Amino acid sequence: MSPPAFFMGLDVAHSGLGLVVLSGDGKPVANLRRAYGSHTNLHDPQDWWRAARTGVKEILRRAELRADQIRCIGLTGDSDGMVVLGSDGRVLIPCCLGADPRADGYVERLNRTVGARNLLNLAGSPAVASATAVKLLWLKDNEKRAWHDAHIVLPPKDFLRFRLCGNLVTDATDASATLLFNPKTRSWSKQLLAQLEINPAWLPAISSGQLISGRISDTAARESGLQAGTPVVTGGGHAAAVAVSAGVLNPGQVLIELGAGAGLFAPTSETLRDPSFRLIGSCHCLAGTWAQAAPNLAGLAPIEWLSDIVFTNEVLHARRTGRDPLDPLTEKAAEVPPGADGLLYLPAEQGRLAGFLGLKQHHGRGHLVRAALESGALAARQALDSLRDLKQPVKEVLVSGPGAHNTLWCQILADALDLQVHAVAVPECAATGAAILASSAVGLYKSVQEACGHLIRGTTMYTPRKAASDVYQDLRNQLSEMLPKPAPPTGGTDIFLNPASA
Repeated sequence: MSPPAFFMGLDVAHSGLGLVVLSGDGKPVANLRRAYGSHTNLHDPQDWWRAARTGVKEILRRAELRADQIRCIGLTGDSDGMVVLGSDGRVLIPCCLGADPRADGYVERLNRTVGARNLLNLAGSPAVASATAVKLLWLKDNEKRAWHDAHIVLPPKDFLRFRLCGNLVTDATDASATLLFNPKTRSWSKQLLAQLEINPAWLPAISSGQLISGRISDTAARESGLQAGTPVVTGGGHAAAVAVSAGVLNPGQVLIELGAGAGLFAPTSETLRDPSFRLIGSCHCLAGTWAQAAPNLAGLAPIEWLSDIVFTNEVLHARRTGRDPLDPLTEKAAEVPPGADGLLYLPAEQGRLAGFLGLKQHHGRGHLVRAALESGALAARQALDSLRDLKQPVKEVLVSGPGAHNTLWCQILADALDLQVHAVAVPECAATGAAILASSAVGLYKSVQEACGHLIRGTTMYTPRKAASDVYQDLRNQLSEMLPKPAPPTGGTDIFLNPASA
């Protein structure tokens, strides 16, 4: 009888490094999260490596495994970071995970240089301050020494691969987020790189998520406790890895993440452009599969504010007693009817400040929570409607992320979508997706699809309730009248190009 196989996933996230070990029969063996030194969006990438070195040793200890029992490793991470290295592999500047406020003015610079519609045509997405293309424009003007010495530019997970293996590789999902990549051809855009005067040699090779892209070096093995020669797969960006953890691999399936990345991710068989501008074109980390995505729909920002300011004592008590800190908030929200008695939460977007609309004396703390949860669910419904407008089938909606554990949040989503949803509640879902990709690379399973079939355990189904769905339909109508529709990108001189040739 052959010994059991084990797989590890590592997730370079804003809040810390997530680690997971899965057994080949699908049993979660261990998981943990290692915090970084930084408490802001600016990170020293070496902190990720330090977290990986100590985290790998700790998770092997918890799992009671030797390093040689790990058959393969998968990597994932937030797609909105840029690591700049010199020719000696040294980090030249801190990495900003997420939108860099210092680069706000360079969003318009990118639009002027390339043309906003051309950018959408070539890269599948409008300019945003979290994109590598924008951050490189800022770097050129403001960090001239780093610009001069730049030799390698990597997404966060791929910096970890560089430290583990010495290889320079990324996947199509992280590449898409840079706005230097053509999703249609799944290659770096020569047109964009030339117009922005960015050296193509700085960028890593592109590979599929489930393919082996390196092996643990002797140096990394000594520092991390892993075995030298252990294969490492390419992995995928955060959204793609979470999708894999829920088995969202094919057109017709839709992932909605509640909390953390908080987006919608829908695999497609081709590149598409959304005329409503709610969805952006991207790629899955799997070969031959693209995606439509909508980030930041049902995030934790209002929940974290409520936890810190309004429910301080309850959240502290929950943490002391080992409960999910979200539970005391949703227990209050469960006492409030759908629609939160007329209270609406409007997230920050299109220059609008976030806040509660219609707040009156009879509203209590539970109304605040319910309105925040309903806001994200209604945003997800808008994105799903845009997907249907593109003639994309919606056969199955799966839910993952921190909110997948919460009954009320999942039920609100089912009611707002007026669809059955299936919650896949796994800890460290992105790292789990990376570990599943790793399991398909070494012969244990023939494909990622087969791996998901064996490694993803049961889901919890939520069925919409007609009375609640009717309330949310009325709210959708109200919001559509109140809020401006997403505007097409403007700015710059547009010269329409064939995306397949650029």
